[in-house]
Amino acid sequence: MKKVSMGLSFKGPKITRRMFLKGVGAVTVTSSLGMAGALSSGSPALKAADEATVKYVHSCCTVNCTSRCHLKGHVQGGKIVAVTPGLLPGRDDYPNACLRGMSYAQRLQDPKERVLYPMKRVGERGEGKFEQITWDEAYDIIAEKLTETKENYGTQAASFFTMSGNLAKLAWESTTRLGACFGGTTYITEGLMGDHGASMGMRLVFGQERGGHDTRDYLNSKLVIIWGRNLADTHTSELRYIIKARENGAKIIVIDPRQSSTAAVADQWVPIRPQTDPALALGMINYLISHNLHDTAWLKANSCAPLLVRNDNGQYLRLGEQYAVWDENSRTIVPADTPNINPALAGEYTSAEGLKCHPSFVDLVDEAAKYTIKATAEICGLEEAVVEQLAHEYATMKPAGIRMGQGMQRVYHSFSPFRTVATLAAVAGYIGVSGGGASHMGGTSSINPIPGVTVPDFNFKEWTDIGGKPITERKSAHIYDMAEKGEIKFLWIGVSNFVNQSPDANRVINKVLPNIPFIVHVDPFWTWTGKYADLVLPGKTHWEVWDILVRSPWVMLDQPAIPTMGESKSDCEIASGVAERLGFGHLWNKTDEEWVRTFMTSEHPAFASFNWDKFVGEGIFTRSDGIFDPVYSFKDQKYKTPTGKFEFYTERLKELGEHVPTYKPMLENPRGELGKKFPLVCINYHDRLNVHTQHMLYPALRIVQSEPEIQINPVDAAARGITHGDKVKVFNDRGHCVVKAFVTEGIVPGVTAIASGWSPDYYIEGNLQNLTHLTLNPVEEAISQTNSAFYDVLVEVQKV
Repeated sequence: MKKVSMGLSFKGPKITRRMFLKGVGAVTVTSSLGMAGALSSGSPALKAADEATVKYVHSCCTVNCTSRCHLKGHVQGGKIVAVTPGLLPGRDDYPNACLRGMSYAQRLQDPKERVLYPMKRVGERGEGKFEQITWDEAYDIIAEKLTETKENYGTQAASFFTMSGNLAKLAWESTTRLGACFGGTTYITEGLMGDHGASMGMRLVFGQERGGHDTRDYLNSKLVIIWGRNLADTHTSELRYIIKARENGAKIIVIDPRQSSTAAVADQWVPIRPQTDPALALGMINYLISHNLHDTAWLKANSCAPLLVRNDNGQYLRLGEQYAVWDENSRTIVPADTPNINPALAGEYTSAEGLKCHPSFVDLVDEAAKYTIKATAEICGLEEAVVEQLAHEYATMKPAGIRMGQGMQRVYHSFSPFRTVATLAAVAGYIGVSGGGASHMGGTSSINPIPGVTVPDFNFKEWTDIGGKPITERKSAHIYDMAEKGEIKFLWIGVSNFVNQSPDANRVINKVLPNIPFIVHVDPFWTWTGKYADLVLPGKTHWEVWDILVRSPWVMLDQPAIPTMGESKSDCEIASGVAERLGFGHLWNKTDEEWVRTFMTSEHPAFASFNWDKFVGEGIFTRSDGIFDPVYSFKDQKYKTPTGKFEFYTERLKELGEHVPTYKPMLENPRGELGKKFPLVCINYHDRLNVHTQHMLYPALRIVQSEPEIQINPVDAAARGITHGDKVKVFNDRGHCVVKAFVTEGIVPGVTAIASGWSPDYYIEGNLQNLTHLTLNPVEEAISQTNSAFYDVLVEVQKV
């Protein structure tokens, strides 16, 4: 690939949109706060500077896009002047980093963006008025508030909340560890973030949250369906292999309500209505079964399909402790693990106790039968021919792989798309098959855990839970109710822009936060959340700390590349200071570098070649038993489900009517009563400019887009007298925002879209999160916890 330097210096040449787009594949970014002008990695000026005065410091990108890119910082005069991708040993084809990660130095070195000192609120919450205080004062105030909370309400009235703003181990875990030491309340954060639906759906069928294929395995696919995932904008490191698969002859299909950047490079875009993905998957299952294209041998051997279910209560029939099947050979009910049997997939049978039962596959067949080609097309807003073509090609272009995206889970029935699409792959016999699968994330993270960091010599959970104090872990989706009931007296927010990334901002600002007497927010940057905190503490970025990030089969190192900005401290250093005041400083008796050294000290054979100096010099350690070939899950067809099989039938959900995958309309249904008032679905997608609330402030990225806008189909725009570029009000009963209209045929009629992450400062009025809601889902509560339904939102749009 041609190397292109992005000139990000304000003193250098003016950057045009054309120049920026040309540099999307760039491998070098020059910081606006370092060298003047645009310097390519191959230019004589940069080469001369490198040889004379530039030192190289390795780091890794720790934001929550899950790519976890290895980075190489070019440091000159105490500033990062350029960033290039670092290498991944064993994967010479993989050096990659996106413009977001390589532009990060622009913001981290901008004193106007950084919180530089401990700041105490002096105005009303939300006013943004603060005064500088010392660290000793900050620690004393926090210790006093926590002690008061403990004495008056008990330790559990103190909450310690994190999201995913920094996935490096010390940064991510320190807040929770501090809460554990104090005996406070911590949270399972995926639910409120809207990232828990995939975990629930995958765990139901696979018994584990991830069961994916290395993206390179799609080079073995004849067909790749990218279902609700925009790799081109959000996971650029994966897209190259999808493109290679296409070059190898694979057909690429993208299913998405938006014609995303990924859809633009695919062979086919299937413009589905939001939240109808389970209906499409069930329609495809029905097509496979009715056309005898399902893999009965795989289903009998590896899934719950032949396991007998009682007609009276919907529970699996058991022979003692064993599951049972009907054997066609002996014409009797036998234990499922009996050798040399031919289990039935249909029929009704009677046990020795007189219990009538049937194979669980019957329930799936009956549910899928509701979704004929015609019915599926009508629900999904597709042509019947497209549904039939999609199902037929998926069944016959063997092997076919599916890559599912996070966007599908940000709906009220969040687990259902993943459970149903994975079941489709199982019915086709593609689970545990190279080139197949139904992947939510890459397979390597679950296949190759790093010994000494995740298992078994050093376990981060042991580090987090240390202290011997009782700790309460709550569902994050419950934090609103807890606050409104007065159960939270102290809230520590770490690695999270809580207000900007949580649903229903008006509820958060007007009902949740006012009921919490004291709030501490730790962040390197000024955020919307910080305006509502009582103390804002200056955190460090991943270019200023010692920390590690696990990306199997590698451990990557964060290390200080530049002097500390202001008086900022790492999350671990801040927690250590508070711990010292509260009397358990002995549990935090190491520097960050010493903690990292401790974590990397292991007797496990995989660490036999570890050398600290080499680790610092290269910024990455490769385990000695690392696997670098494309990998995929379930080759051995072993599953961690209760049945030990791929399990599409979940007996504990029978009473809730969710025992097999099913489709349910949106909570805010445009075809329902609410749709008469607010007829347009509004989804908030992730784009190339930012990861959640990070990155969009960088000058390099704002060339592409400098403010939020709403995508709207020409049909919907014309009906409202809206033309491209008009200012429009987007509203519902919860709130509103004002943005400019982006009229495009690249969005399904009846659907609108606004990119997530923009803070209120960039809206003409309001904010996207004024439109969203948090509504508890009883089925998801039964499985685990409610997942925020950011895409399950109805609005109206009018010109202003």
